[in-house]
Amino acid sequence: MKSLFPTKSLAVLLLIGVLDLVSTAVLHAKGLIVEMNPIMRFFIQQSEWLFAFVKGLTIGAAWVTLAWYAKQNKEFVAKACALGSYAYVTLWLGWFFAAR
Repeated sequence: MKSLFPTKSLAVLLLIGVLDLVSTAVLHAKGLIVEMNPIMRFFIQQSEWLFAFVKGLTIGAAWVTLAWYAKQNKEFVAKACALGSYAYVTLWLGWFFAAR
């Protein structure tokens, strides 16, 4: 398990990404939100399933890359994931409140 999640901050970052994926796809399918990310908006307008696939690929690629790099520099990965989690939540909240 330590090789899959070498740092707690990586697990938190991945959890945030998955929660964002699921909540965005479900809320968009119900017509309650509009995707604010212009890149991902293209995919979600085609299909929520396509959006979930592409978003899942990006989350998976980040996971593999960060778990691999943690073998070389675990401290950097921990800090980068903590900063990434903060940025992810801050950006999401900014888009959420801007859209209201």
